[in-house]
Amino acid sequence: MNGYFFDQAGDQRMEKQNIENWLALIRLIQKEAHTKDPQGKPSLPDKAWDILDIGCHTGGLLNLLNLMTRVASISGVEPLQYGRVKAQSLLHKSKSNFFETIQEVPDQSAHLLVSHETLYLVNDLYNWTKELKRILRPDGGAFISLGSHSENTAWLRWRNQLKNLYGHISYVHRPIEILGIGTGAGFDMELHRLHPEPHTSMRFSSPENGWGEFLSAQEALGFQKQKYVFVFYPKR
Repeated sequence: MNGYFFDQAGDQRMEKQNIENWLALIRLIQKEAHTKDPQGKPSLPDKAWDILDIGCHTGGLLNLLNLMTRVASISGVEPLQYGRVKAQSLLHKSKSNFFETIQEVPDQSAHLLVSHETLYLVNDLYNWTKELKRILRPDGGAFISLGSHSENTAWLRWRNQLKNLYGHISYVHRPIEILGIGTGAGFDMELHRLHPEPHTSMRFSSPENGWGEFLSAQEALGFQKQKYVFVFYPKR
């Protein structure tokens, strides 16, 4: 594993450019927190949450959650050591913990589990989903956001660039596959759009290496419009 996901400057740019996506994810979580399940119970518990971010990088999303929600504890999973160190420094809470792998996270330790744009790096989706089941508390929920890679022709180019430039092996998981595996693992599944309306972003514009340039405005809109959030609720 490299010292940085891209390089130091690229990682800092990625964190900054993801803020709009993180805010959209938090708005969805807040909306779901005020929604009742079919039995009339809150979709998420009405108390301070133990929060875990899988693929937390340097802690940007966790920091926003810490500012915008009621937090009991903050945790993150991040394979890169520099990311864990920076996240720990940013979130210097007495009840914060950061892990190198998902297997290190204790059982039933999270009310709210989030993961933004990391699922495409997961090969074994079945066992990854079993880990979600193990970590989540029965009254909790997992919010997993992911670009519509299987429907986006530009991703075929980006996958090769990620591998050739940075050594990252990526995988394409179709939405129906993710929903099916989640249901099979015992979750009640929901599928949302991260951005309800077409939304443009500079996140995928990197002129210095060209790995993320769109061919057209239509291509950019088509990708952003279809960013997904997969919600995993343990069956109650």
